[in-house]
Amino acid sequence: MIYAHRRAQVDQLNQVCQRLRAEHGQLGAERLAVGDRVFAVGDQVVLGANARDRLGVVNGTTAVIVGLDVPGRAMTVRTLEDEPPRTVRLPGWYLEARVRPGQSRRVDLAYARTDMRSQGRTERRALLALDGVEDMQGGYVQLTRSKERTDLYLTVGPEPLGPDDERPHPSREARAPEELLARVLTRDGSKTLASDTPDVPDVRRWSTRELRAERDRLAELRAQCPPDRSRELRLAAQRAAEAEQARQQARRDREAATDQVGALQGRLLRRRDLQGARDRLALAEHALRTTTGQADQATERLGVLRRAQQRHLGWMEAHDAELRVQERAVLREDAWRRRVDQHALVLDPPSWLLAELGLVPSDPGERAVWRVAAAELDGYRRAYGLDHTGPAEHVGGRVARDGRQVAPATAPTAAERADGTGEQRGRRGRGERTYRRGDLGRRPTVAADGRHWADPERLLGAEPRRQAPGRRRDWHAAWAALEHLAGWGRHRDHRDQRHPNRERPSRHFGRDLGHQERNGR
Repeated sequence: MIYAHRRAQVDQLNQVCQRLRAEHGQLGAERLAVGDRVFAVGDQVVLGANARDRLGVVNGTTAVIVGLDVPGRAMTVRTLEDEPPRTVRLPGWYLEARVRPGQSRRVDLAYARTDMRSQGRTERRALLALDGVEDMQGGYVQLTRSKERTDLYLTVGPEPLGPDDERPHPSREARAPEELLARVLTRDGSKTLASDTPDVPDVRRWSTRELRAERDRLAELRAQCPPDRSRELRLAAQRAAEAEQARQQARRDREAATDQVGALQGRLLRRRDLQGARDRLALAEHALRTTTGQADQATERLGVLRRAQQRHLGWMEAHDAELRVQERAVLREDAWRRRVDQHALVLDPPSWLLAELGLVPSDPGERAVWRVAAAELDGYRRAYGLDHTGPAEHVGGRVARDGRQVAPATAPTAAERADGTGEQRGRRGRGERTYRRGDLGRRPTVAADGRHWADPERLLGAEPRRQAPGRRRDWHAAWAALEHLAGWGRHRDHRDQRHPNRERPSRHFGRDLGHQERNGR
């Protein structure tokens, strides 16, 4: 049996084998065309459709043609794998059935097979046609089909490939059979099963609250991963090697000192040298004990780190691939929603948001800051179930909400009531209302120039605890966005003070007027 990897090469090999058998008189004279194949008596064929109930054949049945009925469009075959062999007549409805693109032919020549179709077969001898496109799994199937002998052939097909056929060697470089076989047996061609494919949820159907809850859940799973100890492992391996070298050197020094003491034993004239050698031997033994302890500690530390790194690698191998797919889907959807919310809130801002942050600024820079603050505030309140304020309107510079009574934040003190203004005497900020004595440390909601100062603590609530890192991170992001919006207003005030005439209409001259001024007219 001949085995090849590509269907195109198998078809060419089948046609060549059929032509050679016909030239040697091993096939009958009659021919029956079935689809794009022509068959004769004596051809070895394989059936490609199941008809167990009506004909007793299944997909993959191998047979030999023993008779042809050309006028009746029928074929008689004798099976080769049944004991005893059976003779089956294949009628026209079986041969002429419609075959979809990519589907196996109803009847095909069986001189050569692909590695996928040869699984489970056992042959006496196998001929393998290798063209370099095989993989490790297909090569294993082909190499294990024969009981007696397997021959490997380096080939690109019995005939030159057509311009539309796949060319495994575009460069036409000659390759040694050993190199080609090594490539085949080291290329991984395994397929991913449907059960092994990570189940990516449809995050577009989730609400913002569900999306951020899933993000926090994935972050908790990621936090369960043992820490990466690769850097510590490299340092520990280096220190263990150095400690081992120091121990070997101490052992050599002790052996040298021991030999010197043995050489000076019994010499009365060199008693002083013998005492010095004994002192050096004691120091060498102490150094050996010290370096041995250090080397043992370094080796133990290295083993601990290796086990910890193995746990990290095992966790990553088991969970990282699937977790990374889910994290990418959730983070991309969350980032996309943030951008969409920013533009949507600018185009159609809700009334409660206008009451808290003011109207959408006309300045491009300030509008971008307002857009980010609005999206962060709205997303945080929607994600964590904070009640939105109802439709709002401005009453006397303060914000009144439906269903709530408008009242001052604190009652005026006796000194303020005696003053009649209810205001705190002192220095005022530019363009802002004066602070009441009871509102020290609290920023007013609306300034005198119509700009709004949002109170992050009132809008976002208290800072979440560290046990909820996801919500805590979102809280800080919304807080920073609101502070940035407030800081942008202070930056604009400072800019207006330094450049009071920058945006005056009278300072905008036309091209002609500027040209006249330059000419002194």
